[in-house]
Amino acid sequence: MNWFERTRQEWIAEMLRVYGFINRKHLMLKFDISQPQASKDLQTFLRDHPGAMRYDLTWKHYERTGTS
Repeated sequence: MNWFERTRQEWIAEMLRVYGFINRKHLMLKFDISQPQASKDLQTFLRDHPGAMRYDLTWKHYERTGTS
């Protein structure tokens, strides 16, 4: 994982800790990345932190679960 990917992963964790949720648009705006890259970053976070967040279909965002 390069510095840019690691930074985005750390930011996802921070957003979940502080605000309790995150979505692709947050990553896209903060880091000026594409939608596919934002999706990949979120999937990487899910893979590396199983149970840390879940997708809420109603609000269309990932929210902290508190299990990781």
